[in-house]
Amino acid sequence: MSPQLSLISPQVPLWRVGRRPEPWAWTPWEYSGGARWDDAEGNFRTVYAAESRFACFVELLATYRPDPAVAAVMADIVVDPDDAKEFPTRLAGEIPRNWVDRHLISSAFVDGQYCDMTTAETIAALRPTFIAAALEAGLADFDAAALKNSSPRQLTQSVATFLYQIEGDDRLLDGLRFGSRFGDELSVWAIFERPADEPFSRQLRIQTEDEIARADPDIKRAMNLHGLVWEPRD
Repeated sequence: MSPQLSLISPQVPLWRVGRRPEPWAWTPWEYSGGARWDDAEGNFRTVYAAESRFACFVELLATYRPDPAVAAVMADIVVDPDDAKEFPTRLAGEIPRNWVDRHLISSAFVDGQYCDMTTAETIAALRPTFIAAALEAGLADFDAAALKNSSPRQLTQSVATFLYQIEGDDRLLDGLRFGSRFGDELSVWAIFERPADEPFSRQLRIQTEDEIARADPDIKRAMNLHGLVWEPRD
């Protein structure tokens, strides 16, 4: 018998850090399409959540990680004190202090049926369809490493488009679960937009919605992991 996709449903509330005023809202169309499991054809949007608050911060704050090569070049640049005062530049590894003011953290129970991308069965079931695309993209194989690779995004986006269109157990899939590339213990979920899903997915039952404090233990832990600091006060 051929391998089959592994289908699951969330067993715990999922967490999301999103922009005010509605953290679970779909990304505006003009900004969608760039994330790992977004639609390759641009016909639906995807919202991302995680099984822990810490995982949310690890995923989101990674964009602020300093590039060692760039940091070394910047360290060699001598900046005029007057220019630095008039045109301040945020250093690599600094998070804008107003980041917490622009975001909220929320939890929700999530219904539906999802493809578990972390299982050997799912990868084996998808491999015949996507091995050619993986090799064309310069990857060694269609495997777990390929699905965690931050690029090329067209491969994982094509997988998302494929899963969006197929049926699981007598219903269309509502999204997928995948492992964070920052650690196997961090589980992240991608929830697909379906027709009439406004302002957010009908699969959500929102439980909590809170402000984010800079001293939050989970955000501090994620910052330490990535080597980040808050931007100094003026």
